[in-house]
Amino acid sequence: MELLTLLASKSGQLVSREEIIEKLWGKETFVDSEQGINTAIRKIRNALKDDPDQPRFIETVVGKGYRFVASVTRPVEEQLPVSARASPSRHKRLLLTGSCALIVLLAVAYLGIRYFRPRTTNGRTMLAVLPFQNLTGNADQDYFSDGLTEEMITELGRLDPGQLGVIARTSAMSYKHSSKGIGQIGRELGVDYVLEGSARREGGRVRITAQLIQVRDQSHVWAAEYDRQMQSVLQLQTEVAEAIGNEVRLKLTPAQRVLVAHAPMVNPEAYEDYLKGRYFIEKWTEEGTRVGREYFKSAIQKDPNYAIAYAGLADSYVWGRVGLPPGEALRRAKTAATKALALDDTLGEPHAALAQIRFVNDWDWAGAESEFKRAIELNPNDTNALHKYSHYLLSMGRIEESYVVSKRALEHDPVSPTMQLHLGFHYLTARQYDLAIPQYLKVLQTDPSLPDAHNQLAVAYRQKGLIDQSVGEYLQAESLLGTTPEQITELKAAYARAGMRGFWLTVLEFTEASEQSRISPYQVASYCAILKKNDEAFEWLEKAYEAHDPGMVAIKTDSDFDSLHSDTRFPDLLRRMRLPTL
Repeated sequence: MELLTLLASKSGQLVSREEIIEKLWGKETFVDSEQGINTAIRKIRNALKDDPDQPRFIETVVGKGYRFVASVTRPVEEQLPVSARASPSRHKRLLLTGSCALIVLLAVAYLGIRYFRPRTTNGRTMLAVLPFQNLTGNADQDYFSDGLTEEMITELGRLDPGQLGVIARTSAMSYKHSSKGIGQIGRELGVDYVLEGSARREGGRVRITAQLIQVRDQSHVWAAEYDRQMQSVLQLQTEVAEAIGNEVRLKLTPAQRVLVAHAPMVNPEAYEDYLKGRYFIEKWTEEGTRVGREYFKSAIQKDPNYAIAYAGLADSYVWGRVGLPPGEALRRAKTAATKALALDDTLGEPHAALAQIRFVNDWDWAGAESEFKRAIELNPNDTNALHKYSHYLLSMGRIEESYVVSKRALEHDPVSPTMQLHLGFHYLTARQYDLAIPQYLKVLQTDPSLPDAHNQLAVAYRQKGLIDQSVGEYLQAESLLGTTPEQITELKAAYARAGMRGFWLTVLEFTEASEQSRISPYQVASYCAILKKNDEAFEWLEKAYEAHDPGMVAIKTDSDFDSLHSDTRFPDLLRRMRLPTL
């Protein structure tokens, strides 16, 4: 609208690109002027149905600027000689008429803006980065295109979280090789724009194409192609993010521009190892974590100052403690995260790793919250940090705050089974069983192979008094976790013979007979509490306390221990853990 007004006010005159830049953005504003002006002209032509080859409104003067060629009618008052202009009384009538006309014009403009501007979520424009296509034809190169997708999600998420929300990796990657159209994907993810792209790596160069599509009408509002040396790939990502920010009219502060411009050159071999590390660790398997960890170590060996590789190494120790005692894994995680922040304090991921360590291992509640908040401040689209922070808030008994954070995480990761499952866990912890049960059923309809979903649904059914359903879900979870068919048969027989108490006594027997190294004292304590064996429950809770069992962080709000709250030993345990009493 501003550009159209500028051109029409100088009808018939050449308006240079420099004049347009100064009028629309100002001399000091950092923008991709070529893309910005071209996009604005294209939008005007689309709105006016103007043909650039045979223009009726806007003529392009190649290399110089644009000229408005349609006739412009001035207001009648301006066309009259001074002697013929309105008397004061007539002037008032004209003013009133003009005001009415202005109101109509503003209404039309408002409706036009409503139509052309994207819808927003909580005042923000929402965007999804679909998985970049691997154009090499070699599936072994998927790590590169997938890694590039994740890096673009992170880069875009750093632009201005208050104005632009970006869908998280888990939900975005679920559309890899999908045949769904942009409209359907946009509706499922609740976004206004979709970024599509492709990548081809050949030797020391990378070629990337990207296009931004508006979901409402599937119109292509921006497209570009880049061919760069591999060591410039991080700078390339910032260029794409910046161009997209211009397209969705983000108004970046100077500090945000500095953050966006924070794109150093990268060692190509270290970068490839980092992408491979992320590719494997995102599989969320023991083998994937082990392989990913080795790639992060390799990236660090090739570039000892590569901060994000240290962040990935920290994640591999925090979220997958493969082959190491928990204490040693967390010690290594803390070392790697601290090193990452020493090299680059703008990274959110190391703060999230430190937050989880302080929460689960150190029981440093204030320190954990400070790190969670810093992680989310630096990377507001990090659903992992949001997810774990919601767990922290639940453990503190701050149920309403946890719900807000859970919904925020779901906004960024709407089709992620993990985040859908967590919403069910929130309802379960809040004792909202009538909400928890349908939420778990929704998750299991999407993926019936999730043991946690069956296990938590079993708890919700038990708390509602739906015992048959509870036992059925618990047996499903045990089967998925590897309990033998003989044990499943014995559990069913115990339930048929002695009801719920017989069932849980048998579960407890199996647990106590298992290898000592596999026993979670906290879990055994919960079985004892369910059976109303309070003294035994507290004995196992003491063992869990001494062992710093990770489950202990949930002791304050875990419904399995509700029957222990009236015992004086329970508030004493909370006091020793420095948790506020109930």
